[in-house]
Amino acid sequence: MPLVLIRKSDYSYETLKPLIFGMLDRLGGHRMAPGSRVLIKPNLLTPATPRQAILTHPFIVRAAVEYALNQNARPLVADSPAMGSFSKILRDSGIQEALAPLKVDYRPFQDSLKIDIGEPFGSIDIAREVIEADFIINLPKFKTHSQMLLTLGVKNLFGCIVGYRKPEWHMKTGVNRPLFARLLVQLYHRISPAFTILDGILALEGEGPGKRGTPKGGWPAPRQRQRPGPRQDRLPDT
Repeated sequence: MPLVLIRKSDYSYETLKPLIFGMLDRLGGHRMAPGSRVLIKPNLLTPATPRQAILTHPFIVRAAVEYALNQNARPLVADSPAMGSFSKILRDSGIQEALAPLKVDYRPFQDSLKIDIGEPFGSIDIAREVIEADFIINLPKFKTHSQMLLTLGVKNLFGCIVGYRKPEWHMKTGVNRPLFARLLVQLYHRISPAFTILDGILALEGEGPGKRGTPKGGWPAPRQRQRPGPRQDRLPDT
């Protein structure tokens, strides 16, 4: 039976790091052998700052990377943004700054392989890095979705379809919500992430998943210092 853990936290790195390390330990993170290829898949939808609650928080991404490095694995942070360049998203979100001290590669998905996810969809193009990974750490953001209402950890893996092929699938399924939901579920089962950590400390409600949504939740006071890594109040906040 799948194990589900719920933890309360703020975005203080001193709090987040041991919390995420502890969860991954309980969920079987020790199975990462030295040299394992670990794909870390945050939600990098569009250029946005942490306070907009659209993207996975940079400290959650950093903690997942550090955990993989501690297992002597080879982490890769990757996604296929829907809007904007990958490099701008990393800068605006604070992820580039958060990962700067770490030995980790990050890049957008580019190459893909055709993988059969079952009927009625058949073979679809999924990022090569996803197929070749030994472990996938799925890092979605807790937010509403104007088409699918709420998808939690499932729809984040739709980002494993590279580039323009994502809107193609939106067009193919059209307004048929049950059909699109089936696509998301079959894709999730085919990719089968080893771990999913949902960033819900600051969530997004209303007309998500982008900038029309409204942030909902707590935020640490600006005076709080977050070490190691960048200070929370120095991350982009507008």
